[in-house]
Amino acid sequence: MVRDFVASDQQELRSLILAGLQERWGDAFDARFNPDLDDFVASYLDGGAEIVVVEADGVLVATGTLLHDDRGDVGQIVRMSVAETHRRQGLGRSVVTELLARARRRGVSEVRVLTDTPWMSAVELYRSCGFTEVGRDETDTHFALRL
Repeated sequence: MVRDFVASDQQELRSLILAGLQERWGDAFDARFNPDLDDFVASYLDGGAEIVVVEADGVLVATGTLLHDDRGDVGQIVRMSVAETHRRQGLGRSVVTELLARARRRGVSEVRVLTDTPWMSAVELYRSCGFTEVGRDETDTHFALRL
């Protein structure tokens, strides 16, 4: 169910993530503030990141990306997204679980994630996956998980 991103996923993955951002931000959303989504290979894979996707009936419905710091011992989960039609089915948890397994295999000792504080479904996802809240303000909630 969870697989590696391939270059041919580019446009569909971009659309999935942008749809989620549009939903969260509403009229305030502007895709131009997300230039990294224009080329996942150059923005992420060329730097050693790992992108996973979930495909259902030939359509990408979930994704997440694991970044690694220069030393390789701290990872960060970014660009998590689950299609609105496929939420509450455990897909977000499956993506996080896969990214944590990959982090462990690479010898990462801690994984961090940042989400918007008002996005309670995302906040609850990371808590339920074992992350500990390490900081919060009106806009951002920071989590960490020691591996």
